[in-house]
Amino acid sequence: MKAAHYLNIIADQLHPCTAFVFPTGNGILQQGNATCHKDQIVLEWFEEHTDEFHLMSWPPNSPDLNPMEHIWDVMERQLRAQTPPCPNISTLRDRCLYIWYNLSAVMYQKLVVFMPSRVAAILKAKGGETRY
Repeated sequence: MKAAHYLNIIADQLHPCTAFVFPTGNGILQQGNATCHKDQIVLEWFEEHTDEFHLMSWPPNSPDLNPMEHIWDVMERQLRAQTPPCPNISTLRDRCLYIWYNLSAVMYQKLVVFMPSRVAAILKAKGGETRY
């Protein structure tokens, strides 16, 4: 995604939503390490809006602590295992929703249970690579 397009999404969609949900400016946004997130025009926009919400400091190449990434991975593997491939966007949507609503509760529980050990491993590695 190009930085200008990402900035349009932030300004036109995220910003009004954040202002509504966090009217006192105490919202925190965590971005990933995509190139468009670090582009100068994006960073300048966030600098201009620091009184409305905070941009979480997220060092480059940091281990991913977002459990949602694991869920996306599980969903993608299940989706790719299905045959035939999705012939259209409607079928893709239906399959994604089916997978989403049928994910195991045990998977969610494991993600929660293992979070403290993931954080400890990252702290021990001083932000470097871990086995997670």
